[in-house]
Amino acid sequence: MEFIPPPQGSAPSEQSPGHSNPPTNTDDTKPADKSQAALNSLATAQPEAWQRYKNGQLAEVVKLCSKSDSADSLQLLGLALHDLGRPLEAADVFEKASLLCPVQDEVRIALASCYAQLRRIDLARELYLQLALSRRLSPTLMLQVAAGLEAIDAPQLAMQVCEWITEQDEHVAQAYYDMGYYSARSGQPLYMTEALTCRALQLDPANVHYRIGLVSLLIQLDREDEAAQAMQPLSVLDIRRVTCVSCLTRIATVLARKDMSQLAEACVTRADLLRQSKEATSNNSTGSPTPIDTEGER
Repeated sequence: MEFIPPPQGSAPSEQSPGHSNPPTNTDDTKPADKSQAALNSLATAQPEAWQRYKNGQLAEVVKLCSKSDSADSLQLLGLALHDLGRPLEAADVFEKASLLCPVQDEVRIALASCYAQLRRIDLARELYLQLALSRRLSPTLMLQVAAGLEAIDAPQLAMQVCEWITEQDEHVAQAYYDMGYYSARSGQPLYMTEALTCRALQLDPANVHYRIGLVSLLIQLDREDEAAQAMQPLSVLDIRRVTCVSCLTRIATVLARKDMSQLAEACVTRADLLRQSKEATSNNSTGSPTPIDTEGER
């Protein structure tokens, strides 16, 4: 049973549109604020390198930060190497930085990601769990930890991390959506996935990603009338934001049967464009291609 997977990421990033607001609690320093303070410390210590990192100029970050052995430089260097797909070098740099001072949580998440890519699964799992069990990360970082656990074939642990997020703040829509995906991956009954996806959509009704996930699930459950009804709030412009080719193809077939021709044609057009983009990327790349994920939005 296919279901659109949640977005993933292990490097520090701005809060994405799919994420709800940061958690609210009674502590004077919220987890999200602590995380932002950590990023600010890197930005302050290495302003030029940090700006280039934010702009995606990763090769330039490597050049700048390779000139210094400071902990801040090493952390930024490791993040750039990680994002460049060089996990062995990144892990080595992160480990050196950790000998100088406690590294930022974003860096520890990236290190766990490196371990996973290097098939050091036990180390990756241990580091992800240490981060999650601290219960001090922002929802954004906790979601990255959950995605990392799912990537090393631990969807039940990923589901638990999402549950911890909702215990701290019941309004984080992305946590419910991701939990639904991990629930399905864990072999749980699909009514749980449906309920969790509906909860995410209730919290963020304008989120196209959640709605397409729900529609795709309903179609696979042979509930086409409900799927067509759930599609009604979407426009052609919304369809252009979808990146799941298999979902678009499946939805287009149902919409055509339901006389929703405009949306059906938009789904077909979008799916064709994504396929062409994937083929162009594969043909033009001289190294390892980074294809559009045709099984879901990540």
